[in-house]
Amino acid sequence: MHTPRPTALAPFFIFAAACGEDSASFSDAGAWQDVPTAADTFDTTPTETSAPPDTTSFDTAPADTLPPPPPPEDETDFDLRTPEAGDTFLYIPSAALDALVVVDARTLDVHLVEVGLVPTLVRALPGDAGAVVLNEGSSDLSIVRPLPAQGGLPPDPPFSVETVEVIPGANRLVVSPDGAFAFAFFHSTRQAPTTGSLQDVSAVSLDRPATAFNLAVGFRPEAIIFADQDRLALILCEDGLSGIRLADLVADTFLPPVATSSDPFRTPTDREVVPTPDGRFALVRSLDAHAIHLVDLQLGTLSALPLPDFPSDLELTADGRTAIVPMRAAQSAALVTVPDAFAWVPPPAPDPAEPTADNPFVRYAPTGAAFGSTVLTADQRHALLYTTSPGVQAIGMLDLANARAVIQPTVKELEAVVASPDGTMAALLHRRASGSGDLAQRDAWSLLDLATGYAKLIVTAQPVTDVTFTADQRELFALLPDPLGVAHTIQRVDTRSFNVHAYRVPDRPVFVGSLPLLSKVAVALDNPTGWITFIDTETDQILQLNSFELNSFIE
Repeated sequence: MHTPRPTALAPFFIFAAACGEDSASFSDAGAWQDVPTAADTFDTTPTETSAPPDTTSFDTAPADTLPPPPPPEDETDFDLRTPEAGDTFLYIPSAALDALVVVDARTLDVHLVEVGLVPTLVRALPGDAGAVVLNEGSSDLSIVRPLPAQGGLPPDPPFSVETVEVIPGANRLVVSPDGAFAFAFFHSTRQAPTTGSLQDVSAVSLDRPATAFNLAVGFRPEAIIFADQDRLALILCEDGLSGIRLADLVADTFLPPVATSSDPFRTPTDREVVPTPDGRFALVRSLDAHAIHLVDLQLGTLSALPLPDFPSDLELTADGRTAIVPMRAAQSAALVTVPDAFAWVPPPAPDPAEPTADNPFVRYAPTGAAFGSTVLTADQRHALLYTTSPGVQAIGMLDLANARAVIQPTVKELEAVVASPDGTMAALLHRRASGSGDLAQRDAWSLLDLATGYAKLIVTAQPVTDVTFTADQRELFALLPDPLGVAHTIQRVDTRSFNVHAYRVPDRPVFVGSLPLLSKVAVALDNPTGWITFIDTETDQILQLNSFELNSFIE
């Protein structure tokens, strides 16, 4: 039974250095108090403590002619070699068995499906249509699909397997959101290259029969981003963006990259590229200049927007119209209207001595702390502000409509922030070596209610390594493996009441995933024989598949 959240007002503390207000709060419905916006009262006089001056005069020179930029924010990168949960199936690659272990969470039946050599990565297809497995040992990709029952009897075998070759050495696997294509490529930051090209991507059409195409792209592909309702695949490379419309992908082809920098010989520092949802533009941020850039992916042009400080993060709203750019040293965030801010030209000033007009498509919000990272909330109306760098014990929230930020102190510094998909709360993972007194060297994480600003600190014996929300958003599960191998723990949180239950598990938990159609959560343990724990979130029943059950399928 879930405890309803009480109606209450709990204050966030408004950062009002330029706003003339002492504090503000917002109700548990998420409504802000009627206060002046930061944009109305933002002092643009260039002093040491004021907000940023006129943006049209900011220096966009390379970083080596400016004061040194801050260190990059540390974004959490969870292990890519973990199991994957579908709607009702759990998929676990077994490199030792050259097989994919498929667990039917409805019946707890376990199937061992032979695939290629040394399968390492698996991605579930939407709608329980199966999974795609990257076999690094045989340089191929296997598509595993469940077969329908025949004459009321279970199919034998229960899964079909189709395998196609991909480029040698591929170590990344991406499936398009609609499940129509899979992409395999070599990401050179994970290991030293062996032989072959650093500019090839295998694109596999998952129609029956599956067909693989070779895409020659820019140098060192890093990621694949989908846009225009998943009809456009953009391949982020070291020297730019290569792109193709998936409907046009019918043969091998080369895709010259569109440059994301005006200097093709300079390796960008902490670069981030975010395309607009329609795929027409891409925003580019790096720690190389006091600016962000807009790439027109149709025309191949590059436009700069000067900023008062190095942009340390970049988020874009779902409609593609507002970019949020936190700047740590300036202790402010820019709200940029896309693409208008990049096309605006200041009108000629009647008096050359007068300052140039402000860009009306850029608003600045003082944030109250050196925040360098941001996460949008589900309602797309607010952005959480924080930093992963030492020295700041606070989290902020920025209202995108009125460019006004509120701030809440935290007991310890932050390492990561995970916002719930329904926008009601967030999990704050803390840095161990922070805080004071008896908390200075303790692992901890917090639960933050976004409506009231209430935070609950949870002190733990081990650090949290991963969190996941259930499909109905009512619960949150956190993994706490013990580095000493003694007391591995899973914590289960009621996201309405913030009540926490702890479960001890016999081995190191490496994966937690929700199976949305079954109200179940699966936890995989780091055991060579494959221990899996299922928690039914409706009945609280805990079921475990141990090594003996899994071993019965190994011949």
